[in-house]
Amino acid sequence: MTTQIALLEGITQSAWPAISTELFDGWLLRFADGYTKRANSVTPLYEGVLAEPEKLAYCEQRFAAAGLPSIFKLTAQNAVLDATLAKRGYEQIDISSVQIADLREVDCRVDQAVTLWRQPEVVWMDAFTRINGLTAAQRAIAERMLALYAAPTTFAALVENGQIVACGFAVRQHGYMLMFDICTDPAQRGQGYGRRLVASLLAWGIETGATHGLLQVVAANAAAVKLYAGFGYVEQYRYWYRQRAARA
Repeated sequence: MTTQIALLEGITQSAWPAISTELFDGWLLRFADGYTKRANSVTPLYEGVLAEPEKLAYCEQRFAAAGLPSIFKLTAQNAVLDATLAKRGYEQIDISSVQIADLREVDCRVDQAVTLWRQPEVVWMDAFTRINGLTAAQRAIAERMLALYAAPTTFAALVENGQIVACGFAVRQHGYMLMFDICTDPAQRGQGYGRRLVASLLAWGIETGATHGLLQVVAANAAAVKLYAGFGYVEQYRYWYRQRAARA
């Protein structure tokens, strides 16, 4: 794995905490009761000493014991493992783009309609749950995960006509500001709320000392890719997941 990809993969993994993690011979196993693939998958971080078949068998056993499908998060640096998983019936899903922006070249201010909280307050969680359509069980898991941050965080919500119409959050780590779950109420999309929310989060990042913005976006999400490009985000590399197809 190249130095840059290794650095960014480590940062992005840390910035989205799982409920529990296990480091196994260079592979990071993450578990969060099935909430998001990112927090319930295996990420190869560095070369280990054990043979690949042994490691694969162990990971599949661990996820089966947790009642979860085996999912692997991969980049082009994992070509051999990617090919092995493909032969074992793992489907490639959710190709995503890792992007960086130089915040020293970005001029943003916190929008007057945007409120920032240091923690995910109940009002923010209520809006986050509603906009994302989370179940009660998913909300409970999200609350546990979002309470695990050690790095500085901010949780943002944009209010229009007395209602939160967009929300998301950001984490600052090692000079990077990472944004997650930028979402707009489906009935309110196309009105620029997402852009205003992102600008406010970037302003927070700049004010707290971040020099670069870092994010991960599904490559097929053209609207989101266009939004972030407007703030100077440029793709660095891509990752994807391999998940074993369900048996008929």
